[in-house]
Amino acid sequence: MTSLLVLDPTNGVATTTTELVARPSSFAGLRVGYLDNTKPNSDRFLDILAATLAAHGVSAAIHERKAYVGRLAEPSQLDDLAARCDVVITGVGDCAGCCSCSVQDGIALEKRGIPTFVICTSELLTTAVIAASTVGVPDYPFVVIDHPFGALGVPELRERVAVAHEQIKAQLVDE
Repeated sequence: MTSLLVLDPTNGVATTTTELVARPSSFAGLRVGYLDNTKPNSDRFLDILAATLAAHGVSAAIHERKAYVGRLAEPSQLDDLAARCDVVITGVGDCAGCCSCSVQDGIALEKRGIPTFVICTSELLTTAVIAASTVGVPDYPFVVIDHPFGALGVPELRERVAVAHEQIKAQLVDE
């Protein structure tokens, strides 16, 4: 008889929770960081989103690109974003590895005091929730766009940016 080894992706779930940083009330006057996870189209998506948010008074857009999609951002890169930005937007998670890494990058920025919006696709939301739960943030407020993502043209990217923008605005704190 052959045995089957079953791995539990939630093994070692954090027993403590991490508090999220309060979201701003608007983007007016803020320095917004865009952390591209190098997934195909993530750079184009984040560029379109940056142009959209620029119309809302963003004072600066700081673009960073990770070295590889399946790795966490370097701590020095996160430190730099935390020092230069008031808010960060990262993604786009549309595969298991890149989604998990983007979630961990976002939570690492939150721990550095920077409110971070993590964008993932609908098919990877469960993966994102598991990744967030394992580091103590089971209720992370993801920005979710339709899957698939990587092979889209600009018109479809603009549609997904519009959806993401509405979700981001919904997370802003009323004063």
